[in-house]
Amino acid sequence: MIGSMKMKIIFLTICFLSIGCSYVMDSFEGAIMNRASFSIDAYYDESAGLLNISWTETVSGEEGFAGYEVYMILEPWNEFGTYEVIAARFNLQTSSSRFFQTIGSLGSSDTNSVRINVSPTDLNGEGEYYVRLGFIQIGKDENDNYRTVNRYNYINYSSLSKISGYQAVYIH
Repeated sequence: MIGSMKMKIIFLTICFLSIGCSYVMDSFEGAIMNRASFSIDAYYDESAGLLNISWTETVSGEEGFAGYEVYMILEPWNEFGTYEVIAARFNLQTSSSRFFQTIGSLGSSDTNSVRINVSPTDLNGEGEYYVRLGFIQIGKDENDNYRTVNRYNYINYSSLSKISGYQAVYIH
């Protein structure tokens, strides 16, 4: 009888997690895989041509905060494609980048949303794109002090400290 009850609880838990909102799935993924640690909300405003992203996770109490980065898979309908940085506080564009925006507010720990100019012609046409947000931490120097956050140190001495779960956004 008790074994049957445990099986029901496990079954119901699995069902709940498999159909839960993205927050539940992101929390679950974060707990078992040390990957997604928070959720974002994102939608596309066609009339303004803006990708709007917001989050409630904060970086309060975290030393060495260097900024936020926005990542997107630039191939529509490809959930398993490669994410590229599409926005950051410093210009990170390289010759291989197809789409990038420098947004200074992504350097503020008080920021909890961002609006990115984008249209299907900037990308690979109309479709569902996948977006994530990362918290970036600056590295320490040889004296164990956090480095000054400038473009050079950001590019050469920073790393991803947290990543959101992905959010699908239909861009049209």
